[in-house]
Amino acid sequence: MPIRLLDETIAAQIAAGEVVERPASVVKELLENALDAGARRILIEVRGGGLREIRVQDDGCGIPANEVELAFARHATSKLSSADDLWAIRTLGFRGEALPSIASVAQVICVTRVADAELGVELRIAGGEVQSRLPCGCPVGTTITVRNLFYNTPVRREYLRSEATETGAISAIVQQYALAYPEVSFTLLIDGRMALQTSGDGDLRAVAVELYGLEVGKALLSVQAEAGADETWVSVNGLISPPELTRSSRNYLSLFANRRVLQPRGALAAVIENAYHTMLMKGRFPIAILDLRVHPSAIDVNVHPTKSEVKFRYAAHVYSVLGRAIRDALISGAGVPTWEAPDPATVQRRFELRRLGQEASTTPSAWGVGASVWDRDRSRWDAGSPAVTLDTPLPTPAADPVPDDTNPPLSPSTSTSTTTAALPPLRVVGQVGLTYIVAEAPEGMYLIDQHAAHERITYEKLMNQYAQRAVESQQLLIPQAVEVSPEASALLLGNADRLAEWGFVLEPWGTGVLVRAIPATLPVDELAQAIHEIVEYLAGRGGSSPRDWHEAMLITLACHTSVRAGQPLSHDEMRQLLQQLEQCVSPRTCPHGRPTMILMTPAQLERQFGRRV
Repeated sequence: MPIRLLDETIAAQIAAGEVVERPASVVKELLENALDAGARRILIEVRGGGLREIRVQDDGCGIPANEVELAFARHATSKLSSADDLWAIRTLGFRGEALPSIASVAQVICVTRVADAELGVELRIAGGEVQSRLPCGCPVGTTITVRNLFYNTPVRREYLRSEATETGAISAIVQQYALAYPEVSFTLLIDGRMALQTSGDGDLRAVAVELYGLEVGKALLSVQAEAGADETWVSVNGLISPPELTRSSRNYLSLFANRRVLQPRGALAAVIENAYHTMLMKGRFPIAILDLRVHPSAIDVNVHPTKSEVKFRYAAHVYSVLGRAIRDALISGAGVPTWEAPDPATVQRRFELRRLGQEASTTPSAWGVGASVWDRDRSRWDAGSPAVTLDTPLPTPAADPVPDDTNPPLSPSTSTSTTTAALPPLRVVGQVGLTYIVAEAPEGMYLIDQHAAHERITYEKLMNQYAQRAVESQQLLIPQAVEVSPEASALLLGNADRLAEWGFVLEPWGTGVLVRAIPATLPVDELAQAIHEIVEYLAGRGGSSPRDWHEAMLITLACHTSVRAGQPLSHDEMRQLLQQLEQCVSPRTCPHGRPTMILMTPAQLERQFGRRV
């Protein structure tokens, strides 16, 4: 096959694939152009996940009438004049690829006017070809409307995700720039609904309150540091969460370098997490909004196709200043958590535990018929048929069935396994540290993690209900408003039908969602945290297959429904919890795979006391 030059249209569409991956990419490029134009107010309107229409309006300097067509020519830019400028970039855009790339795969309308012009210009382009150019009346600034994205490259559409996911990605982009530019007013409309609006008064904390809610915004700690001079100058400003305020993913790390949005990964993310060393539990991550400023010649922003990564000339110095600033803020600002008495929700959870225990106690246990029975009250065996003994180590349970539409889960009542030898009969002795239940059995002393054990009970109950498409839901007398980011709100409302299968009923509300119904087992005081974790799974960060989704929902609801470590339980509550655990198919581990109990045999105890065995 001979070598030949590609057709200009084909070359443009190939280049567009490097810049315009999805609708969120279009929004990102148009926002950067608006910010570089000095805009103080930016309006973003999105319809149909960004495929049907994206409209970005700003009050920036506008484009001169004689340069409008040139703005859509490849590698045309007003931000560079020589190669030397690449090593001291002070703008967000500089390659001159965004507008021509967008115009080659969509229908674009550009309306713009500069301050000293009486009339503006309306330019229409489709598939990279100019369709019309007309004078028009319009305010100073630029409005870009992008319709029918990828209309001429239908294969690209097939690789996009659901409308809700694409809308969530757009919301995430707008959120990041709202945090990077608190002095700019951002308004985001999604299908005509107000999803985000910032005041543009320059208060970063006010933007954080708008995105994350009042309680989170109030709790964030200020970070300020400055070091070096000239090319080694580094400044760090922003907000971070105290150690007790965490999230389950790095998605809440908002990092900026010279106000350029960066991906929360790599060395910078590692520096932030290391600053929290010994302060966070494994698998938990902080909330951080951090803007790094360095000399323009000490940063290379041209190292990634989407400009989402940078390189620092004095990287070690930058990381040192950043880590020290975060650690200082944590040490000086984080207080000692105070102990609070149990609230009414705890009482409700304890009532639920009693009720479940009464239901479980009406079913004869597998070991209580035709076998020697442990008398819990008298701490001895009553004679009967030969008892089942466990002389070998406790068996490792098989992996739990993972539900999906084609492979319904086995429930405790339908499983082909039996629980005859899964657990021995246990007699409650007491509670240690308000966390572990001490129980006695013929094999020795058991220490049961009350939270892990209750997680397993709730997990299998929910698994059974979901297999029968009968997850119990309760209507809330007072609907609960949960403050979430616009990205999270779009994901939740876009997946309302899926969430309804698990007992949730959601509606749009202000800066979040209004919850009218929840799973019957979920305490109201755990609702907000459960919603935040569900958002992570909806965004595909816990796996995107139906099996991943179902398993994630089971584990999340089981975790937030269960009794907590540090919660006192009465003797009857502990006994009822163990009776329910005995009925589980896999009682030895919690849904996360952690053991629910450990056994210390009499021989092990005797060795600890120095007795000969």
